[in-house]
Amino acid sequence: MARTRTVQAATAFRNRLLGGCAIALMIVSHSAQAQEATQAGAEDSAEAGEGAGVGEIIVTATRKAQSLSRVPASIVAKGQEELDVQGVRSVGDIAQITPGISFGQSATLYGTGQTTIAIRGVDSSSGIPTTGIYIDDTPVQTRVGVSPSLSNPYPQVFDLDRVEVLRGPQGTLFGSGSVGGALRFIMPKPSYDDLAIYGRSEIAATKHGAASYEAGLAVGAPIVTDKIGLRASAWYRRDGGYIDRLDRVTKQVVQKDINSSDSFTARIAVGLKATEALTITPSMYYQHQTIRDGARFEVAESDLDSGDQRLSLNRQPENHKDNFYLPALKVELELGGATLVSDTSYFYRTTSTQSDDSTLGIALLGQTSGAFPAGFVDYVPSTGSRTKQTAFTQELRLQNDSSNDPFNWIVGAFYQKSYVRDQYAGRDLRLLDVLNLGQDNLGEPRFDSLTDAFGVELYQGQFSLFQRNIHRDEQIAAYAQADYEILPRLKVTLGGRYTIAKYRFQGFSAGPFYTTDGQTENLRVTSKDFTPRLGLSFQADRNNLFYASAAKGVRGPGVSPPVGATCADDAAAVGFDPLRSVNVKPDSIWSYEVGSKNRLFDGKLAIDASAFHIDWKNVQTLLPLPVCTIYTTLNLGNAKIDGFDFSLAVKPIDQLQIGASVAYTNARYSTNIPGPNATTIRRAGEPFPTAPWSIQLNGQWTQPVGDGEVYGRADFSYSSKNNKPIDLNSPLVDPALPRPPATSQLDLRFGGRFKLGGKAEADLSLFINNVTNEQPLLALYHDTPDSVWFRAGSFRPRTIGLTLSLRD
Repeated sequence: MARTRTVQAATAFRNRLLGGCAIALMIVSHSAQAQEATQAGAEDSAEAGEGAGVGEIIVTATRKAQSLSRVPASIVAKGQEELDVQGVRSVGDIAQITPGISFGQSATLYGTGQTTIAIRGVDSSSGIPTTGIYIDDTPVQTRVGVSPSLSNPYPQVFDLDRVEVLRGPQGTLFGSGSVGGALRFIMPKPSYDDLAIYGRSEIAATKHGAASYEAGLAVGAPIVTDKIGLRASAWYRRDGGYIDRLDRVTKQVVQKDINSSDSFTARIAVGLKATEALTITPSMYYQHQTIRDGARFEVAESDLDSGDQRLSLNRQPENHKDNFYLPALKVELELGGATLVSDTSYFYRTTSTQSDDSTLGIALLGQTSGAFPAGFVDYVPSTGSRTKQTAFTQELRLQNDSSNDPFNWIVGAFYQKSYVRDQYAGRDLRLLDVLNLGQDNLGEPRFDSLTDAFGVELYQGQFSLFQRNIHRDEQIAAYAQADYEILPRLKVTLGGRYTIAKYRFQGFSAGPFYTTDGQTENLRVTSKDFTPRLGLSFQADRNNLFYASAAKGVRGPGVSPPVGATCADDAAAVGFDPLRSVNVKPDSIWSYEVGSKNRLFDGKLAIDASAFHIDWKNVQTLLPLPVCTIYTTLNLGNAKIDGFDFSLAVKPIDQLQIGASVAYTNARYSTNIPGPNATTIRRAGEPFPTAPWSIQLNGQWTQPVGDGEVYGRADFSYSSKNNKPIDLNSPLVDPALPRPPATSQLDLRFGGRFKLGGKAEADLSLFINNVTNEQPLLALYHDTPDSVWFRAGSFRPRTIGLTLSLRD
């Protein structure tokens, strides 16, 4: 009966949503202050944010500058000051304070750089990403590969004008990599008239860990007033480690705080106003990150009550290095009522990752617990991964200037040619010894050579498995979108994008686990897709906007490389050949959304929300094979996602501002997936690995003191556990691994802002992150279903520090 009521409630919700009978409320930015509009149309839109109410922010989610409260779409935007006061330093921090976004790391590669990001449950962990990652107007996301080195790059959070999170398919304006949404990092523009300075330094101590610190400076200045402007920045950060390495035998600490990391970024942008109508802005962005070891700890050897995390199973550091360059050229030509914009960029990135496979090698051949066997205490097989990513991008768009016109339009053309090389090499010089250890445990005769067991020897005399995959993508697209006021204050939006995508895959695999001395596979695919968008919005008055929209997103095809002979049992249960690549078919999304944005009581209360329904066809899904623990990508039927996003910001008095955001996501597969021999490997109704509820609460008290002010702030985030039942008998499920737990974190900050003369202002604050020292088991992992060597990741233990920032 309870299940019947649940189904009826879900059906009723969907019908109301698709029928447009209910209008929910959507999310607003609670920025500390309004930002300057960059186009004339945005100036009028920002008026609603003036005065003593909740602050506004200008966004370019429609490729035009508009006040957030006037954009008929579900968007979260945060400016530089709000990012600072919330202590945001990375994309993981952004996800934590933004309900509806999940950001995680795979269990086997936790803390080594490989990450996944999803908006509204639309997971991006396989093939072409479902979330577009933009640095200004350049898409930098990459295909997900077999190695921990291949995942999306994210700029560090220092000199940013703002961050925009666009929920829902953005296929019209932002392309095929944005079927679930887009995450945009917008950089500051050059200064043409005034000197602008932004600096930030920080020092912090972590419980059971090493010190963290950072320093950075950004300067904007005119070189020739009103003609040539500059923006330049440089920033360095060290995040101290907090996991200790133990000796495998004695369990004594041999190395403390192994998982430290270093990040460095630098950027320069020069703006040249060649004429009254022509502006040329070349820029260069560089980033380097080194992670010295992974952030996994050994559950049995750690004391999570105190936050003391330790690891004895790994001897070799699981380090990760990530470098990228992004030169770009932006040209803007004003044509009298319209602007022609050209964006040209070249993205170059290299990464490398090392992993310790000691327990995996032994567990795959029979030993899953206890001490390392005699003669194998110093056994350290490893996997080295390397990737190279390049992308040339050219976009040209023409758009009218004023967003307040009854008829607004934008047309554009997009071209991108990208190259990704992903190499994954497992090195195990003692593979025959380990193999015979397994034979001894089974009472079976020993092998004289690897050829007797696998048919081949180590590839190049050292690699138990070797894989190199090359992905070449070429994309040509044309798009257009227009808003027309069909009645006073009532606008209709029509848009569409036509994309021709060419994909070439070349894969090479070799080694005993692949049972081949060398196998090459090639694939060429061309896809042609049209992604439309339809919307209706009603601006009842300057403070109340209501809207409804429907949009389509399409993700192109891909290839899942061979998983090898060790995955034969998994492959047989699921129904594919482990020694050959699997063609991954395109999938598509239709998203339906209704929402409203309301500013009440003279702007003292902002209540914004949206409700949505998503139909997802032929879902591309990345999943771990339970027995061999290797990841593969398969099409696993259809899915449906229902949910809502709700946010409010209230400023009852000048000194106090309170905010609350809630997101609910019900993501589940909607079709049975048949397996071999009349089995079912995925049942309809199975949930996605997404937290249904995520909540963010914040409050800030500000008290004027002389020419400055003091303040106190609290930020609390919560993600629920997904308790929806799953089929423990499915070959895709490891029954020994519990579902991810509910998580919560409380951060506090106390500080003061003081004038230094002129416009200069200093902000000195004390912060406490993870006040209650929460240590949930995240990405819990073991090598095989019967192994009791469990490792996991968790939050950084309680961290206390000081931040000093300067703005002029």
